[in-house]
Amino acid sequence: MADFKVTQLEPGLDFENLPYWDVVIIGAGPAGLAASLTTAHRALTTLVIEAKDRPGGQPQFLYADKRIVDIPGFPDGITGEELSQRTHRQAIDALVQFRFSEELVTIDDTNQLQGEDKLKRVVTSKSSYLCRKAIVACGLLHHARRLPVLDQLQSKNVHYKIPKIGDYEGSRVTVVGGGDSALDAALMVQARVGLVDLIVREQTPIGKPDSLARIREAGGRIHTSTEITAARFAGDVIELDLTSGERLSCSLAIVQIGFLSAKDTFERLSLTLNDDGSIAVDPYFETSRRGIFAVGDVHGDIKLIAVAWAEGIQAAIHAFKEITSPYWLNEKRLKDHKIALIGEKIARAASRPRPA
Repeated sequence: MADFKVTQLEPGLDFENLPYWDVVIIGAGPAGLAASLTTAHRALTTLVIEAKDRPGGQPQFLYADKRIVDIPGFPDGITGEELSQRTHRQAIDALVQFRFSEELVTIDDTNQLQGEDKLKRVVTSKSSYLCRKAIVACGLLHHARRLPVLDQLQSKNVHYKIPKIGDYEGSRVTVVGGGDSALDAALMVQARVGLVDLIVREQTPIGKPDSLARIREAGGRIHTSTEITAARFAGDVIELDLTSGERLSCSLAIVQIGFLSAKDTFERLSLTLNDDGSIAVDPYFETSRRGIFAVGDVHGDIKLIAVAWAEGIQAAIHAFKEITSPYWLNEKRLKDHKIALIGEKIARAASRPRPA
């Protein structure tokens, strides 16, 4: 049986002049969109902050044209772009509000009370928003690592996400990187009769061996233990000098060499972090700061869309219950939270080396 009845927010609600939001969600990827749907369907005013210029997260920005086949309910698969558009449309229909091209700066505590909650102030690069609860769903890996030797070209033919299919159909393309994202990019180019040069800094690519074998079988040239030393324009093509002494020409380059961690942002929020820089959460997905939840890649080990959806939904339900439940239920939450923190302190103390 469902734990709630879908309640519609008032269509005429003046969102621009709310004194505060019930929930502010940072990140419009799978976890953030799922959380926003859940809170809005429980009649909580919900604002989603997204650093990029559109929703979708990694499915939209890393593999928009790649068909995702491991999501239940889509037997023929679905592209990252279509999945993002569908979920965003569903959120818009539920009256979730969005602010794009705004990056999270910090989340401050205030002395303003609403019910039993002290309001928080979510500060972004453009504005600030008061809210009762905040859900961090911006992803553990924030920004694509740049390649300065290609950036200096200032060319629209240098991509840090997989471009649209029509941009590389039948073209010679250089893909930089040896992980799964780079190998997926190479395979997508080859699927559109493109010619691929894969530049891998390591001696052995770390991506899936079967993907690497498929690239080779389709005629892809793989350059291991190799980096780009110089890049220039030669007419309509890009010329690349390699550490091997070889020179390549390509119509466009796709760079997939990893991401910079959002750890600095998390530390700025004064949140307890795990050893790998991810956010530590309790069984309710609440962080070390009461009223701030974290879902998806910011803390989880399993990087799947279905898992991000599930965590976003669970955190949203717990936030809803904190706002609407009787005081004694919140006390149970606080007790569980304290027990979790005590267990964490004991585990850390036990891991410290003892003096000789």
